[in-house]
Amino acid sequence: MINLKEFNKKGYTIIKDILSFNEINILKQKLNDIQTIQINEFGQNKLQKINELGSVRCPLLYDDYFLDLLTIPQIMEYVESILGDYYILSLQNSIIIEPSKIHHQSFYHRDIIHQNFTSSKPLGVNVYFCLDDYNEKNGGTTFIPGSHLIESFPLDYQEKCPKVKAGSVILFNSMIYHKAGYNTSDNYRYGINHMYVLPFIKQQINLPLALNGKHSQDFPLNKILGYLSKEYNNVLDFRQTRYNKLINE
Repeated sequence: MINLKEFNKKGYTIIKDILSFNEINILKQKLNDIQTIQINEFGQNKLQKINELGSVRCPLLYDDYFLDLLTIPQIMEYVESILGDYYILSLQNSIIIEPSKIHHQSFYHRDIIHQNFTSSKPLGVNVYFCLDDYNEKNGGTTFIPGSHLIESFPLDYQEKCPKVKAGSVILFNSMIYHKAGYNTSDNYRYGINHMYVLPFIKQQINLPLALNGKHSQDFPLNKILGYLSKEYNNVLDFRQTRYNKLINE
């Protein structure tokens, strides 16, 4: 198990050796393929104008292989130890840092965006799969330790870029200030970010709608994808859903 005391104090921790070398290579190739699809869908010039180049949004909508990352037992155990047993996926995005180019994530931010407050318990936790070794040279993720415990961006702070081996996971509080570094290496740097939240926080993309009902009966995946906590269309929809749940118990 993770050291929850350390996690709660610093706001992040490292979980080693989650993905194999083969899994990493498969994920990278699939991300390249999906990135090409998304560029063709929206247009490279338009993506550049909205600072979206270097991001692959919600790859699970394009390839079921990315769904497997949601139900790794060890990771689910860690997330549940922080958020409890009822949480949903708010987002799944891949960050691809090109050499010698500033990425749009290269500024300090919180992943629960535009919020200046603290809470007694975490509202969200990020599970970030490192598909390369992460370090200062290739623009590894940089944190302000403890910044999830203060309301606004600190005036005086120290930053930390942890060295992380490929295949490992950075687990961090979604309210910690962090950023992508500047990649001065000769290679692209890949990662896949998941943010899990308590179910009253909205998803970045409405996954039940985007999936068109796919996996709606596959527990616990349907819970993680938000099928069991989605908004209702009207009063009858609300009551029928509760009734269906009652008679199926």
